[in-house]
Amino acid sequence: MARRSRRLPRYDIVTPTEHEALDADIARQRRRYFLLWVPCILLVLFGFFVPAPTPWRIAALALAAPLLPLAAIIGTSWRR
Repeated sequence: MARRSRRLPRYDIVTPTEHEALDADIARQRRRYFLLWVPCILLVLFGFFVPAPTPWRIAALALAAPLLPLAAIIGTSWRR
């Protein structure tokens, strides 16, 4: 008899429950939200607290202004 040392891989395919799918969707939304939220907060902190030339500070705040509303829109839309 042949040795069974070379077994085929086993696959455990499990369909997520409705609750697990909702949790995964919420986690994806949070990741998208924080991917835009964190740079926005960092730009605001730079604009207010870093002693840099005024044009740089204004540019940082101008970049940060649309990021938070954009984060809210992207974080709460595009559900699968």
